[in-house]
Amino acid sequence: MTKNANLLTAPEEPDALHLALSEVRMLQRTIMELRSELELAHHERARQVQDALATSHNEVQQVRATVMTLRDALEQSRAEREAALKSATAGAQAEITQLRETVAVLRSELERVTREHGEAMQQTATAHRSEVLQLHETIRALRDVLEARQA
Repeated sequence: MTKNANLLTAPEEPDALHLALSEVRMLQRTIMELRSELELAHHERARQVQDALATSHNEVQQVRATVMTLRDALEQSRAEREAALKSATAGAQAEITQLRETVAVLRSELERVTREHGEAMQQTATAHRSEVLQLHETIRALRDVLEARQA
């Protein structure tokens, strides 16, 4: 029976071999399909990375452009503010100079008016004293005449 058993198993061996070969081929096809899918996934991932890098690069360029624009605007604003400040300072200095000149003129005029007023007051006082002395003299003369008549 061992010969018959060998005969029975021998024809089964080619079927097992066919099955094994079939299974190997199926596994090879599966590996090839998986490899293909893996490569596609890898390519897709690489494309996504490239897209992300391109997007990031564009965003960086936009941010740089925005920063440059803001920097330029800030510098222009500073320059305009400095020019306005210089102009205001020059205007204020001119006004201060004009006010000082006006004060000097007014001071001179006030001193002149004060001096003239003082001189006028002095002349008035002198005239007043002269008049008072003259009145005293007139009164003395009239008293002397009155006393002479009564005597």
